[in-house]
Amino acid sequence: MSDAQRIPATRLRTFTERVFAAAGYSEVAAERAADVLLWASLRGVDTHGVRNLKPYYWDRIVGGQINVEAQLITEQDSLTAARCNGQGGMGIALAHDAMNLAICKAADTGVGIVNVRNLHHLGPAGYFANLAVRHGMLGICMTGHFFGKGHPIGVAPINGAMAMFSTNPLSFAVPCGKRPTFLLDMSTSVCPVNRAEMYGQAQIPIPDGWAKDAQGRMTNDGSQGRIFYPLGGEAVTGGYKGVGLSMLVSILSGVLSQGWDLDTANSDSAETSYHQATMGHFFAAIKIDSFMPFDRFKQAMDAFVDSIQTSLRIDPDQPIHYPGFPEHSVRQERIDLGIPADQRLLDEFGRLAKEANISCPL
Repeated sequence: MSDAQRIPATRLRTFTERVFAAAGYSEVAAERAADVLLWASLRGVDTHGVRNLKPYYWDRIVGGQINVEAQLITEQDSLTAARCNGQGGMGIALAHDAMNLAICKAADTGVGIVNVRNLHHLGPAGYFANLAVRHGMLGICMTGHFFGKGHPIGVAPINGAMAMFSTNPLSFAVPCGKRPTFLLDMSTSVCPVNRAEMYGQAQIPIPDGWAKDAQGRMTNDGSQGRIFYPLGGEAVTGGYKGVGLSMLVSILSGVLSQGWDLDTANSDSAETSYHQATMGHFFAAIKIDSFMPFDRFKQAMDAFVDSIQTSLRIDPDQPIHYPGFPEHSVRQERIDLGIPADQRLLDEFGRLAKEANISCPL
């Protein structure tokens, strides 16, 4: 985004909240949804930030795919676990309730696990894993699709000719003391689909080993990416491990939640109306002081990540990072300087403002 303008985060947050309010969301729900997207954009995770406001959310709401009136309904419950139904709602507005339920269960019992079916895209999984950290807990979030009949875009198994999974991300968030939170937030593919899309829009070639085109040929054009490599790439470089992780995410988030449903997921009408028959979500919280004093744990985490960052380097001029550290640095820079937005995105926001009948102060 070398040609990008910098937009103050507060202004972008206000615009995003107004869009969701225009879509019919309450003030609380609009603030929640905007907070998820701004969290990603501030941390430099632009693939899951405000660039998705129109295509992933607004367009699907006005197109009748997302139920604005949805609530999170608990269908099965116990002391430590629950299964919920999102009623075809928007993940970035409702997934907070699922993670908060897991946190409450963990506060009482030491661990809380909640999975959710019939709920649309929740944005960056790391946002929801990180909610547990604010309560002195470890947080886990997984989310993804399993396409029982295959799909033209997504991740294929080794030797597979069509996609069977979305990029099925997983996230682990672990509190530290003085050091930035350990926050692993990763797709189980080599790259997320929308990162390849961003490269394509910017006319930047994607690296070898990210994606194949519709004919199954490796491509360097992100806009032509259809089949994305699992983490590890081909079998000889460990791609079967990425496929295994994709399957694990689908089992915990989809099969276990009944989000992937034997009766409906393989039918041609599985994605009609509000019903989301191929996607599920998994949330877990672990209470640290069920195992050891919380302050002692934070000290141990600081020592742990410090030992990694101060270990011997191949290139002394290049730092050693751990998950969450680079994004922490980007966040402060973007708070100070604003969030980058190229002209394509600004034009899209202008069109969105007209559709939503609101002003566009960007």
